[in-house]
Amino acid sequence: MQIYFVRHGRTQYNIERRFQGGSVNSPLVASGIEGAQAAGRYLSDVQFAQVYSSPQLRALKTAEYITAANQWQPAIKLDPRLRELDFGTWDGQLEKDVEPKEQLDFVIHQPERYQPELAGGGESYAEFVQRTTAAVRAAVATAGVTNPQPILIVSHGLVTIMTIKTLMGIPIADLRAPLVINGQALTTVGHGIVDNDSLTIVETQDNQKFTIKTWNQTDYLDD
Repeated sequence: MQIYFVRHGRTQYNIERRFQGGSVNSPLVASGIEGAQAAGRYLSDVQFAQVYSSPQLRALKTAEYITAANQWQPAIKLDPRLRELDFGTWDGQLEKDVEPKEQLDFVIHQPERYQPELAGGGESYAEFVQRTTAAVRAAVATAGVTNPQPILIVSHGLVTIMTIKTLMGIPIADLRAPLVINGQALTTVGHGIVDNDSLTIVETQDNQKFTIKTWNQTDYLDD
């Protein structure tokens, strides 16, 4: 079973470098729409067993552009467990403006020390990855682990990378560290996440062990 993860298209908050977590929505900008459409063209021949999306509009709109281009016109199932990490009152604020700075450093560099109750509220990394990994495992179980058709999950930057790392057995303390496979650090953007409209593919044979097959693919965005 393969799981295709696509991060939502670029938004206005991405441009403005604002916190864009689970409690805010920012519209896709033109390049974000174009990227979603390009992802749709690239995946147009893939027959998905199921398509899941975060209910947040930036992800859902991206999913709609992708499925509109797919020859099988799959339905989109919304799963609230795929929402982005909730940053509480930090959501919508400029990254440079949030306080306290110590918690800002922790959320970016030392996730095991991040305490949302001392920041803007919201949820911890442990709470976050518990729900996102549960969503992925449930999707795999529903489709059937031996299903030759992949699952598509359209969500967010942290959802994609933190969920995959957790499924691979990486502890919370290392969720922000570079992901090294065969001695090579995998490419990321910003604070260690995948690109907007990018494709990452993960494979599992038993819904327990997960391996990366494709990482942060964006070449189709140049077409």
